[in-house]
Amino acid sequence: MRQFLRHLVPSMFHRRLMLLAVVMVFGVSALVARLSVLTLAHADELRVRAEQALSQRKVIPTLRGRIRDRYGRVLAQSRASYQVAVRYPVLTGAWAHRQARYAAWRQNRNEWAEFSEPTREELAKRYEPEYLKQAAALKQTLCELGHIDHPELDRRIDTVKSRVQRVAGSVWVRRLQRESEKSEKPVTYADVSKPIGEQLSAHAMLDDVDDEGLLLIQRLIADNRDQRNSVWRQVEVKPSKVREYPLESMTIEVDRSTLPGHLKSNKPIEAHVEGVGMHIVGWMRSIYREDVEERPFRLPASAGGPYDLGGYLPGDQAGRNGIESSMEDQLRGNRGVVTEYLDTKTQKRLEPSAGNDVVLTIDIRLQARIQALMDASDKRIGLMQTQPWHAKDIPASKMGQSLNGAAVVLDVATGQVLAAVSAPGFSMKQMRDDPASIYKDDFNKPYLYRPVGSAMGGVYQPGSTLKPIALASAITDRMIGAHEPILCTGHLDADAPNRFRCWIYKHFNRTHGPLGGDEAIARSCNIFFYTLGRKLGGARMSWWYDQFGLGQKAQCGLDESAGELPNWQDADNPNARGFSRSESILLGIGQGPVRWTPLQAANAYATLARGGHYMSPTFVMEPQSRPRVSRDLKLNPKAIEIVMKGLKDAANERHGTAHHLSLLNREDIFNVPDVTVYGKSGTATAVPQRVDSDGDGRISTKDKIVRSGDHAWFVGMVRKPRSPRPDYVIAVVIEYAGSGGAVAGPIANQIMHAMRAEGHL
Repeated sequence: MRQFLRHLVPSMFHRRLMLLAVVMVFGVSALVARLSVLTLAHADELRVRAEQALSQRKVIPTLRGRIRDRYGRVLAQSRASYQVAVRYPVLTGAWAHRQARYAAWRQNRNEWAEFSEPTREELAKRYEPEYLKQAAALKQTLCELGHIDHPELDRRIDTVKSRVQRVAGSVWVRRLQRESEKSEKPVTYADVSKPIGEQLSAHAMLDDVDDEGLLLIQRLIADNRDQRNSVWRQVEVKPSKVREYPLESMTIEVDRSTLPGHLKSNKPIEAHVEGVGMHIVGWMRSIYREDVEERPFRLPASAGGPYDLGGYLPGDQAGRNGIESSMEDQLRGNRGVVTEYLDTKTQKRLEPSAGNDVVLTIDIRLQARIQALMDASDKRIGLMQTQPWHAKDIPASKMGQSLNGAAVVLDVATGQVLAAVSAPGFSMKQMRDDPASIYKDDFNKPYLYRPVGSAMGGVYQPGSTLKPIALASAITDRMIGAHEPILCTGHLDADAPNRFRCWIYKHFNRTHGPLGGDEAIARSCNIFFYTLGRKLGGARMSWWYDQFGLGQKAQCGLDESAGELPNWQDADNPNARGFSRSESILLGIGQGPVRWTPLQAANAYATLARGGHYMSPTFVMEPQSRPRVSRDLKLNPKAIEIVMKGLKDAANERHGTAHHLSLLNREDIFNVPDVTVYGKSGTATAVPQRVDSDGDGRISTKDKIVRSGDHAWFVGMVRKPRSPRPDYVIAVVIEYAGSGGAVAGPIANQIMHAMRAEGHL
């Protein structure tokens, strides 16, 4: 081979020339291969990079959509505004110290390296008052512009510092964990506690600055632009959006001429209501890291690919609670983008799209009226304070005590919620100035939205209000004839007279005798419905209650609780709760393992009013509302007829448990003229309310009981004169208040008067 090469290439020169040629071929081939990869495989990516280098992009802000009530009244809207932001080192005092150190160094630069650290600090202290004076002057200007006092400004500064320190601590912990996993040497907080972005950036101190204030701030910043050591170089003016809630505060005239007992007065009052609809509408919050991770802001790429102009950027806000949260994606909108090409001096503009308006089913004026009626702090109305007719032998010390509860008004034909009040509530001012008074009040729980419930509460045993549903189910299943009577002997089992007793036997040692279904509802006979519970059994009863919407979220447009209901499919499981003989019997009177929310209660009665057609309720007008469930329960029409007669008699006949205030006070509960009322009162067993009295961070049976007794229910329907069926359902529950008819009934009556005042009746 070697001889062959020497023969082919005889001279050393030619052999070296050939070797060089081979090397060059390989080199060029590598370059060609790399060029092929770049031009073919990565062409799109490189083109994007090149275009980005030759272009500049500017984001155009968008406008969040409005929230309006059913009549178009604006409940929430955004307005373009400006905020004054100050860099974090000024807020902490670090800026003044740093400037003083720099001034000391500038005056002693030749000797600085020889000074000890204590000497340097001593020199810096001589210059620090000048910069502290500048910072104080800045704060004074902010107070004057924002029309706030110094304590309020200090509170805002402390809030920012607390939030930033919390975020920094979280970041440093993650850094420490990450570096400790990678390094063989010990890693300390000093190694990872480098400043984060929030510790260097500007934070808003004033929101919604007016035009005059804006010009002043801009002039001060411009005048000091060339002065390196001026505090005004640490101030920024940022465009922002102010979220306004125009009807969060309202004044309502309350007619007291129809109130019960001594509360009645011919003199109307004006009630100022704060926080109208706040639980429903919600409010705004600063975004969390999780928001950005779930939906980051992505600019469109010229080569295509996914982008999201509605994603989150630092400084954004998101909805918190209520519709602001549940309809965040619809309200948010998309930013626009202006792309300027530096080589051609042309622009490409993608316009922003504002967020969609969300229209609620709520009548905000009706909501305000009911909130005024249920304001326990306003003793001029008195419906939410303990009154003499609420129960027998109320101690004088408990008379006039404030009560908590909820009310829902539902349109039967549409399933739309007209009003849903939780008492007590809270105002936007309280949320802004004193959030601890909301979130740390575990006695009154103003943070809890009781109409729809949550993991924190707002679900209640139905008590006797569930009896009409039990009767309709039993007749439809032919477990009892439509007109078949059941004998009330005072107790269910002759051999156990102290168990499963009727309320009339327990309190008065009397019985109801034989009763038909309508009479059993009107008189609220426990024995009748204990019998139905035993006949139907826990599995079948749970199946029927499930059909009426119990034990499931209604998908109403707000975060809500499913309540509690045994799963009928688990009936064969020996460990399942809800199917024993005693539990089945208790389910017949709305006790045992069953709990519902006021909204579920209202919707179950609306299903009866529709003749057995179930429709999921909603707070949001279509087509924006979530998919609505609609089904025909195929209830026996005769069952509906008997149930409706029983409900009508309960509210209108002297023997009805929802007819008068009490056995001693026979005053009629309902006094709205020209309407027909159907209803059922309920007195439901309640677990005593405890607070964390031992400070261990959890509630247990060892903690102090602060409330006990029964929850008071009234769930009813109201029909206008020429309507073929009831038009509205009203559900009221008052916590630990006693008799449903005496306590919740008068509130439901006043809600009907409020509905008439707003044109619904």
